Order: sequence, then C-alpha cells, then structure tokens
Amino acid sequence: MSDQSEQRRRHERFTYHNAVTLTLDDGRRFEGTADNLGFGGAAMMVNGDPPAIPMGSKGKLRVIFFGRPTDYPCTVVSINGVKLGIQIQRTDYQGAPEGVLALKE
Repeated sequence: MSDQSEQRRRHERFTYHNAVTLTLDDGRRFEGTADNLGFGGAAMMVNGDPPAIPMGSKGKLRVIFFGRPTDYPCTVVSINGVKLGIQIQRTDYQGAPEGVLALKE
C-alpha cells in the first residue's frame, strides 16, 4: 500500500481473502474475491472478464462472516480491469457480528 493511499483512508484495511458478491441496484451480480476489507471499504477481484460497471454505481456487497451473510450498501469508487474499489456505506446494514469490520477501533 502506498503512503498516499494510507493517508487517503480513514480506516485500516485487513487481509481478507474470501468470496464476495456485488449486486448492483440495477440487478446485475458479480462474483469475486475480496483481497482486503475494512470498516470503510474493500478491494474486490471480479471473476471472469472486466465488468462494464460505471464508477459511482451503487449496490450491496455480500460478505460472509462466520457463516452469516451480511449485505453492506456500497458504491463502486474505482475500477482497474477486474479489480474494483468498493466504498462501504455505513448507514444501513444488517447481520454483521458487532465490531467485525472495526477490529482496531
């Protein structure tokens, strides 16, 4: 991680290499793997070809913690081939075990 991206992030990211699903508000679904995950976002590698997703697209990122699926409202904030930068909107989500994404806060 570069010094610039560390300064830009308000919350630390943690290594998290598990399957995730991004479902956009228009109904399209993308399966992939999260490379890292934190209180404010995630990096997602999409399975298959680079997706045609406009930056700023909104949807839900499904993450499974301890066998329990959790859908986080999110926005796609960067796209680089099959790698997506996902910003998690912390205003309305259900199902996450308390504090899982805020381990160091």
